[in-house]
Amino acid sequence: MIQRLVLWIGILGVCGSVWAQDEDTLTYRDLPLRTEGNLEMFVETANFRGPEGLSRFEVYSLLDARQLQFVPEGQKFVSQVDFTVALYDTAGNEVKRQFWTRNVSVDDLASLRKNGALVRDLVAFDLPPGLYNLRFVIEDIYGDLSGKCEGAFDIQGFGLGDLKVSDVLFSSEVEKTTETGRFVKNGLRVVPNTTRFFRAGQPLNFYYEIYNLKPQTDNPNDSFVLGYSLVDTGDVVVKTYPAKRLQKPGESVVKTESLSTESVPGGVYFLQIELFDRSTREHVRHRRRVFLVSVDGNAPQFTEEEEEQLRYFKNIRYVASGKDLDAFEKLEGPAQMDFLKVFWKKLDPTPQSPLNERLKDHLIWSKYSDGNFTSSPGKKGSDTDKGRVYIKYGPPSERDFQTSAAAGKSVDTWIYEKSGRYIFIFVDVRGTGVYELVHSTMSGELYNPNWSDSIF
Repeated sequence: MIQRLVLWIGILGVCGSVWAQDEDTLTYRDLPLRTEGNLEMFVETANFRGPEGLSRFEVYSLLDARQLQFVPEGQKFVSQVDFTVALYDTAGNEVKRQFWTRNVSVDDLASLRKNGALVRDLVAFDLPPGLYNLRFVIEDIYGDLSGKCEGAFDIQGFGLGDLKVSDVLFSSEVEKTTETGRFVKNGLRVVPNTTRFFRAGQPLNFYYEIYNLKPQTDNPNDSFVLGYSLVDTGDVVVKTYPAKRLQKPGESVVKTESLSTESVPGGVYFLQIELFDRSTREHVRHRRRVFLVSVDGNAPQFTEEEEEQLRYFKNIRYVASGKDLDAFEKLEGPAQMDFLKVFWKKLDPTPQSPLNERLKDHLIWSKYSDGNFTSSPGKKGSDTDKGRVYIKYGPPSERDFQTSAAAGKSVDTWIYEKSGRYIFIFVDVRGTGVYELVHSTMSGELYNPNWSDSIF
């Protein structure tokens, strides 16, 4: 079950990062992050009001200790993990950095391997509102393992003025406490649900804060109305919770909720908060994405766009070698996806950057092929000769389209300037609009310089 959840959110992260980033800049997309490398960790964030006009940006991490290398120390086994979090402005200048080390200790390695052990951490930064890029690096000192993730974040401001709501922090545990600690906020111990996965039918727990209420001390009935709903990715409300009318305790409010998800199927949703100040008539709507796993254990369903991206991600038939294709086709389930992540990473021309340009091109070219190349019934445009060439080599540098009046056949010639000049000649042989490759000068492609003799 855990493997399936990790797999799903990993693919969502891959697809999301590809479509959410421009060529030179990261675009904010509100999803948990997952590290790349040989040490896997999930990273979640939430934004609250900080001191003196700043915003407090909290970064949460979740690591399964079974991945770590342990060494004996007395009667126990210990591992050492280094964490580094850095924030950069849009010009690439580093504005914040924090480094810390965690020592993880266990009594029994066999029990650890069987049951696992979650290592959670939190680091907070007080920042002026604005756009920032985050880089999170984790290193297992004894095991020589590491992982890295990057993302872009739009840090909102919560200064005095309009009614505001903080980010929703989805939680695996919320309880009152008199103790102090890294996960204690306003007298509450709030343990973040770093992946945002909840089982459908079980309570949806979360924490958030409301700012800039304007209490009217002379009005004993001064109040605000608060409502919640679950909205699917098609913007359809699937469940509404009864609205509550609450007295204003002051300028700000700390809120925790535990909402039922009974009768809600597994899927991807937005938790929507509706806030209305009855005296000032101010209205705020806030959303954050959450994932529900169906009771039968199935992972949340993809949206139509995500299904399409996943299909293209898995379709490596035109870009993989015969050896890679043979290896891929012998695998199943999570093993296939692990193979694909490594495969696309090897093709990344700039592995130091957060964007895999080759994968981005593959998704775009695959989508273009399906939408623009005519195919026979039961096939997609990406299944045609034109689709194969377009997905493998990209858009042609030049294109020459001609129709033979005598033979009534159309010829489409593509020219590529890639370390040489190469041509691909496609002919609508049957007059159905489906073009077949009849000749190319590209190495490894069909070579038939006398193609016209057999066509016309």
